[in-house]
Amino acid sequence: MIAIEKIEPDPNQPRRKIDPAHLEELTKSVKQLGILQPISVQYIEAQDRYRIIAGECRYTAAEAAHLTEIPCWVKTPKAEEVLLEQIVENWQRSNLNPFELADSLAILRDANGYSQTELVRQTGKSKGEISKLLKILDLDEGVQSLARQDTSGRISRRHLYSLARLDVEGQIRLLKRIQREELTALDTEKLVSRYMQKNGQPKQPGAPVTRRKFETKTGSVLFTYRKQRVSDTDLLMTLREVKKQIIERSSDPADLQ
Repeated sequence: MIAIEKIEPDPNQPRRKIDPAHLEELTKSVKQLGILQPISVQYIEAQDRYRIIAGECRYTAAEAAHLTEIPCWVKTPKAEEVLLEQIVENWQRSNLNPFELADSLAILRDANGYSQTELVRQTGKSKGEISKLLKILDLDEGVQSLARQDTSGRISRRHLYSLARLDVEGQIRLLKRIQREELTALDTEKLVSRYMQKNGQPKQPGAPVTRRKFETKTGSVLFTYRKQRVSDTDLLMTLREVKKQIIERSSDPADLQ
């Protein structure tokens, strides 16, 4: 048992906020039963204090229940092991802001030079899940800011994964619609899929894009430009370049005249 006054939260803990309803329920349980599972801490010799590795919710509930001491496991992990344990502990919490988890993964990756393969090995999560989670950090900064400030809990990882597939303009429009209409993750995924089928593959987040589609009797042509404005001259130049490429690979150029 360690005196609660000698314990402090980790400032680098991925979880920035604790759901009030969850904390209230946990506090009631602690008042009735105490702390059933010890929290994990490490001793900070320079401060003569203990810093939480895992179990911050239980610690906060113990404070709210006015306990004076709580059971603890004292560990001596490396810095990357502390962050890794916190990431794994928080991963399954549905009300954890996805950006908190993504930020922590990015810190773990950058601080240790980990590849995605190594992150998969360390966390035990799939490569696809890791990749999608890190991808939300590529969202437009304005979109990230709006999503990070959301306190409703309606914007899930799946919402953000869908947003990350769109260009900046699409991200902004869809995020506002998600918030306005309270779209589910499934609704959002369907909207993005329909958009992509209609307009082709989107650009990389943050890069300007313009599309021009032309319908003819024999088919259709879709041009995608990595810039915001496209003139008729741009279209004609592209057509000439495309025609040249087709002629060069054709066995009978005369057929193309």
